[in-house]
Amino acid sequence: ASSVPDLSAIDAPSGTVRARAVLRELHRLGLEGQDRSVELGSARADDAKELDRLPGAPVLVVTTRYFAEGGTAAVSIATYRADTCRLTFGDSGALEISHDGQQERQAS
Repeated sequence: ASSVPDLSAIDAPSGTVRARAVLRELHRLGLEGQDRSVELGSARADDAKELDRLPGAPVLVVTTRYFAEGGTAAVSIATYRADTCRLTFGDSGALEISHDGQQERQAS
């Protein structure tokens, strides 16, 4: 899930269309930085269904806050299966997420 405060242009409730709209808006804002946290959690019912797990199964929750204009511009929360996910932090602060044999790279 991702959100940008006061951005009414994003009509899609979730999924790829919404994610791309959020990324376009973040690019337009000119980000000043970001911070990221990783937590071990338990799958909520909706997350468990999407991850093909039972509710309460262990998950990794990656929360990223993006900053622009002196405040929080957006927050992204991604949930991954803890049994198939690997997080790799590079020297530059970049985060690489591997799950189900696929890699997703996120900038620092």
